[in-house]
Amino acid sequence: MIAVALSLFLSLHPTLSAPLVSSAFACDDKESASAHGEKKACPLPSAEATAAVPAAGTHVALAVSGMHCGGCANSVHTALMGVQGVTGAQVDLQTGVVQVSYDASKATTDKMLAAVSALGEFSVKLATN
Repeated sequence: MIAVALSLFLSLHPTLSAPLVSSAFACDDKESASAHGEKKACPLPSAEATAAVPAAGTHVALAVSGMHCGGCANSVHTALMGVQGVTGAQVDLQTGVVQVSYDASKATTDKMLAAVSALGEFSVKLATN
């Protein structure tokens, strides 16, 4: 009974669940492994990195190449959320597209592009439809 309750609790609170790595996102190809310095399991993208962006505000899509795992997605998300005026960023690891919601009076696309570029691991540009 306790195991079922704990399992249910952890499923409702994914940030508390035990492993934050999955072999589904393992850096097992040469390019990914070199990006992390070794062959290892990578963290899953955080719930914050994959959450839908707020409907309010201005939106832009960024094309980010070089993301190989959840850790990469989390790094891009964190960099974008560090830009003053950005209110949300949704990273799609499969497509490499990041949907960003922001207050246009405080943030610019140039600042967002610079924040991701400053990570030094990724190439970023405005996405085209």
